[in-house]
Amino acid sequence: MTKEYAKEISGVIIVLNRFSNFQLTAVATAVIAVAFVLAVPSLGEDWNSYIPVHSLGSGDEDWWTTYPDQNENSGSAVNHPDWIEKALKEKPVLILIHSSNCVPCLTQTPRIKAAAESVSSDLDYYDILGEGSSLQQAIEILEVYDPFGSGKPVVPTTIFITLAKGPDGKVDVAWHSEIDAMSQEDIDDYVKDSIYYYKQNSAAWA
Repeated sequence: MTKEYAKEISGVIIVLNRFSNFQLTAVATAVIAVAFVLAVPSLGEDWNSYIPVHSLGSGDEDWWTTYPDQNENSGSAVNHPDWIEKALKEKPVLILIHSSNCVPCLTQTPRIKAAAESVSSDLDYYDILGEGSSLQQAIEILEVYDPFGSGKPVVPTTIFITLAKGPDGKVDVAWHSEIDAMSQEDIDDYVKDSIYYYKQNSAAWA
């Protein structure tokens, strides 16, 4: 919650307390606080004035519409799974592929969950274990979204997927993926970028 919203909440409570015939209970206070929290945009962002941290391109940190420079299939089109394209009709997508015991996974998982929970109304999050019954699903996803195209599944791999205008001006699926643990700041930047690009371009996606 921002300081401005906190001040507004305090102001409302003070005004209500001035009425002698109004008994402000703890429940009423909680309801007011929740109402203001729900009114705050995801991650506190004004999406109309937000400036993306990462732009569209083919570099290591860019958003990609084809395979990036670092990938062995650089410049080739990406065959996005049907379920991804279906999900993108509603929201941008965040996927974490991890295992239950690798050290970088244990670092990355709570960071990804924290970011996803903070924007749950604006983002679809898929938590996929690269082991057991979901191993094959993880392999199939990594065959498409491995940033290097090595064909060797590595965990953790984090995949951000949204919609953006390509070089030809046409709205297309844009994605970025990272292997290994990421900083919370980097995760939040890609999550916010994905939401911004989606809000800007989803209406024009055919």
